[in-house]
Amino acid sequence: MATRQTGTNPVKFRVLIPKKLNVNGMSAPIRDAAIQAAKDMVKDFEAVTRTWKGDKPRIQGEAVLTPPGTPPYPMFHTGFTSSAWPKADGSKGYQKWIWLDLGTKVRYAVMTKNFVPKTREGQLNSWAGRGGMLFVSRKHPMPGIKARKFTKALADKWDKPTMFRARMAAAVKKARIASGHAA
Repeated sequence: MATRQTGTNPVKFRVLIPKKLNVNGMSAPIRDAAIQAAKDMVKDFEAVTRTWKGDKPRIQGEAVLTPPGTPPYPMFHTGFTSSAWPKADGSKGYQKWIWLDLGTKVRYAVMTKNFVPKTREGQLNSWAGRGGMLFVSRKHPMPGIKARKFTKALADKWDKPTMFRARMAAAVKKARIASGHAA
């Protein structure tokens, strides 16, 4: 502590040198939370297809770090995003997903009388269902498949404050502590 005299009043100065910022310790909890969120989004999509027979879409998830040079802080990584989606590989499983997610205008499959679909609109789940396809007839088009809107349901679920934002807030709190500068 240094003391300096200004006039008749002594003024005391104390130099505070902050601890070095632990950048890796800060980013690890946030990165881990984003990766776990992406894995949980994949599980939500896979829950939709768990009772499907035959081809299923390949679901992929991703946690992406916002690269340096992105405003507002060009020298630091500024955030993570997490996402999941069915892989657009042209497979029958992917086509099935698209037909159910977006719906169709017309359907050529003739179903059994006791048919009950395995999925429901806006639900990220799959049930047992009943019945199945009897045959395909291009001569007698039927009303299309009703859109299940799986993708919208996932976005709505993860947009709730208790999901992604709450996880990231908890991760930021851990990151503050790991940085060595938590208040």
